[in-house]
Amino acid sequence: MAEKKKKKKSYHVRYDRIAFTAIILAVMILMLTSCISSCVKGEKPQAPDSFPVNSLEDGREADSSPEGISTPEMNYATISKNSEDIHKGDLILVNAQYPCEFDAEAVMNGTSPDMTFITIKNILDTKDETHYTASDYEVGLDRTTAYSMDAWFEGFYSATGNSDLRITNGYEAGAGDLDFRTGRTLSFGTYPETGSSNFYVPEDIYSWLDQHSAEYGFIVRYPEGKDEYFDSTITSHRTATYRYVGIAPAVYIKEHNMCLEEFLETVKNYSVDNMITVQNGDSIYGMYYVPVNNSSPQTGFSIPANDLEYEVSGNNMDGFVVTVALNESASNHFRPAHVYEDIEG
Repeated sequence: MAEKKKKKKSYHVRYDRIAFTAIILAVMILMLTSCISSCVKGEKPQAPDSFPVNSLEDGREADSSPEGISTPEMNYATISKNSEDIHKGDLILVNAQYPCEFDAEAVMNGTSPDMTFITIKNILDTKDETHYTASDYEVGLDRTTAYSMDAWFEGFYSATGNSDLRITNGYEAGAGDLDFRTGRTLSFGTYPETGSSNFYVPEDIYSWLDQHSAEYGFIVRYPEGKDEYFDSTITSHRTATYRYVGIAPAVYIKEHNMCLEEFLETVKNYSVDNMITVQNGDSIYGMYYVPVNNSSPQTGFSIPANDLEYEVSGNNMDGFVVTVALNESASNHFRPAHVYEDIEG
């Protein structure tokens, strides 16, 4: 009898089942790892949902923290400002499109809620020695600006022994250059005892002033190469006209070779949970934008609840710029040291 041939069994490997099982195992491992990490570290405090992270127009997340600057984890508190206060503060933009809202008569008689006006004479009369002068001692400025300018000019004298500086322009209600109506803009020149006088140019020993201007809160108001940002009242760049904006904005503007107009547009890309951070010495500051609430007399927004200094300025256009101290050093150096000394006379 012929022997029957045995059929060989055919084994088919079910790769689809193996792949499915591997995926299930990977998901389970990932979930277990995530759970352990959350339990150990805890969740990072988040800003309120009403302040999402802003992004740049091309979809890139705004680069808020320069390399080497670390910011602490923070909780947040909610405050509010009058929505009309967008027209007040050190960062207001004043030009033909956005006019100054200050009442000139109230400024001069000391009743303005927008500016505390003082003359250069008010400051110089308190000094035993004067290391700068003014073309007219009734030239005045916003109080914070005036005392910051005084600290800046005294710093120049301490560094160089030179006392040739003279303030030529300050607050002017009807100024053709509209920025002078803010009380935060000044022009100055050099008036040596021998030789000719000149508008300020950052050359030789006078370069110290420009190199250190941001440390005292000042920027060149109309820098070279930025003419496209200025209105028709400004015909060219000026080396002798400076604007007070505060230390943190000034440091950022100088580091990034900006003008005020550029900064005010740039800061709109940042929010409380995605701040611009800037460092000046040991001091670390944060800055961000809050749009005005046009449908309410009050605009609410969040600030870090860290008991450190902060300041809110309108931009005179559409919102507020918030500057916050992110460490003790920044809180202690939020403004030049003697900005708030009492003034006699």
